[in-house]
Amino acid sequence: MIVKGVAFLAREQMLIAAHGEPAWKGFLKDFAASEPTFPFPILPISRIPAEAFLRFNEALTRHFYAGDQSLWWAYGEQSAQYALGKGQLKGLFKPGEITKFLLFTPAIWKGYFDAGELTCQVKGKVAEMRITSPIQHVYFEYSVIGFARGGMKFLQAAHPEPEFVRGFSKGDDEVVYRFVID
Repeated sequence: MIVKGVAFLAREQMLIAAHGEPAWKGFLKDFAASEPTFPFPILPISRIPAEAFLRFNEALTRHFYAGDQSLWWAYGEQSAQYALGKGQLKGLFKPGEITKFLLFTPAIWKGYFDAGELTCQVKGKVAEMRITSPIQHVYFEYSVIGFARGGMKFLQAAHPEPEFVRGFSKGDDEVVYRFVID
């Protein structure tokens, strides 16, 4: 499985904003020394092996946030806020276009990862998101569902909090969350 460089660059932008460029560069220098196969420099079109990308996210979470993996939710939410407000998705969705946004999320998965799948099915007032991945790591669950939740908040959804059904976080072989659409 390959992660596209745009995922790394989104993380870089968030960490620089939160901790400053010197702290970011210091972390990268240390990480590069411990992970010499990581493909520096990273461009939006770079192809990063998923295992190395996950080690990178685990290391930065340990370094900046004492290993708190719940921050991966925040990474996803912040990515959505940026993408919808200033980034590549700006202007695609208007406030209240929740269904349209959720049905677009499979394209977002494909924009970041070259394997696995995210699907979204809407039945009435419920959207069910499902993730399957050859690497069943909680990062994919938290950051991707966090992106959906962040997008719903940005688009002013009445109920942005998803309902957990299944997840890598609980040892399941797939991720399933449900969102209420109002």
